[in-house]
Amino acid sequence: MVTARSTGRELFQINNGVSHIVVDLLKVLKDRYNYKKLSNLTGIPISTLTRYLTGKTIPKGSKARRLLKNLVLNLNLSSLISQLIRDGDSIDLFKVMFNPNMIKIIGAHVINEYVGMKITSFMALDLLSIPLTAYLSTVTSRHFYIVAREPLPVDNQELFTIFLNDSRSIWPTCYWVYFNQARKKESILMVSAKTPEYEFFNKLIEVLEKKNVEIAGLFSLIGSEEEFSMLSLKPGCKRYCILS
Repeated sequence: MVTARSTGRELFQINNGVSHIVVDLLKVLKDRYNYKKLSNLTGIPISTLTRYLTGKTIPKGSKARRLLKNLVLNLNLSSLISQLIRDGDSIDLFKVMFNPNMIKIIGAHVINEYVGMKITSFMALDLLSIPLTAYLSTVTSRHFYIVAREPLPVDNQELFTIFLNDSRSIWPTCYWVYFNQARKKESILMVSAKTPEYEFFNKLIEVLEKKNVEIAGLFSLIGSEEEFSMLSLKPGCKRYCILS
């Protein structure tokens, strides 16, 4: 599954995607804070914030990147997510990963972490991560691909399947990977709601490497160093999670 046009250049070095990320994030924060509080949080005069939020102008270039970093550093995202996902003694990631405002906030964090890296496309590793992956794809004008646990009714899509033996069942576990390779040398950022199951992920990496695909990074909303250590990721691959 793909959207927009892929580029091999560094993330946000050649387009105004970061500007739109910043404006999206400011609009979300404006629902929580008044102009005075938002001005104190960002260091931007109220008059300038007003022009950003009314669409009269947008922050550009280095100003937009500095503002993005400032917003991310001043927003306690881990605390916000923890409050949303708690459902008694269980965790409900749906409340975060299908919340449009949270998608914009998390997207800003992901962009801030990977800005400047060469990323040609994104891949959603599970159902919950598709909205975030689609958002990242849209604001950066890059392709995105998906992994599904069942066949999808889509036409003209290349796909391959991964089969894993399951000791709890006589039937193997099957994953459908929808992957129309856009470039001869892809550099993908993997996106996941939680650390992917290592047997599946390592098999996926094995198949992708045969297609001359490089894994530039792995973002997981929830993860740990112990879980990351079981994944077949090269030393240069940047791993990042918000909650550990």
